[in-house]
Amino acid sequence: MNLKRIILNKIIILLIVVSLFSIESFSQSVIFLHHSTGAGVYNEGDVAEWFTNYNTNNSKNYQLVERAYPDSPYLWANYPYDYWNLWVNHVCNNEVTNIECLDNITKNYNVIIFKHCFPGADVDEDTGSPDISSDRKSLENYKLQYKAILAELDKYQNNKFIVWTLVPEHRLVSSDTMFSFRAHEFVKWVKNVWLKEDGKEHKNVYIFDIWGYLAESNQNPANGRINCLKYDYEKSHSDNDSHPNIAANQFIGPKFAEFIVKTIEDSLSSPTLINSKNEIIDITIEQFGNISILIIVLGYKIVNLKLLI
Repeated sequence: MNLKRIILNKIIILLIVVSLFSIESFSQSVIFLHHSTGAGVYNEGDVAEWFTNYNTNNSKNYQLVERAYPDSPYLWANYPYDYWNLWVNHVCNNEVTNIECLDNITKNYNVIIFKHCFPGADVDEDTGSPDISSDRKSLENYKLQYKAILAELDKYQNNKFIVWTLVPEHRLVSSDTMFSFRAHEFVKWVKNVWLKEDGKEHKNVYIFDIWGYLAESNQNPANGRINCLKYDYEKSHSDNDSHPNIAANQFIGPKFAEFIVKTIEDSLSSPTLINSKNEIIDITIEQFGNISILIIVLGYKIVNLKLLI
């Protein structure tokens, strides 16, 4: 086949693909699994509005939904143990949305985001006997659970995962500074070690460092305390409610939304295309001598054949 014929075929293929699939076909679906702290960032941080504006201004169709997860019939707890228990220990149930299994979630969404609420930063000291099946919040248990969770995420290479670092607690939660110190130690481990220590690549896992935005890093701040929620982000300076205030959420919201988009656009979240109905679209070209055949597969069934002479 001469060069002109090759170029012509490619042009025809491009026109066919464009004609068959609108911009909606190239949508990416994202789910944000959270509890109250995540709801604050999502709602007060205007994350949904940010996405609407981004889609409009950039001709994109990135669909973001949020869900309180896990929820009844499961306990209102979303710490490392709970994600291990649901997704690795398979206490999940695909018949119940609030405790849906990861394999089912990945079928419906390209990007899955999960996080832990601020009590996850209430980290006890190690016992020297780590137990992956324990709900005790400790570095030794957290690390075992996260390693097992990572192995589970590795099974879904066509999806991307965004994991939040821990959310810092209010300085009045405890006078013992070691709890927040250990929380920071876990944050550093997640950021710097978790995805590297096994020597494998985990390119589909991304870390959103909310701790870095919310936690006081100054050893001796004028107000507040190191490794705790920044003084300016406290809802109250006289009680220990660790939910970040509106100012914090309005600051974090756009940064979180932008991080999601960057994750999506760090190559498409799947080697295949996903249309608005979450059906898989695969486009291949077979060459037989001077004949090129464009094959379009929807949901693993051939729906279109084009003969290009």
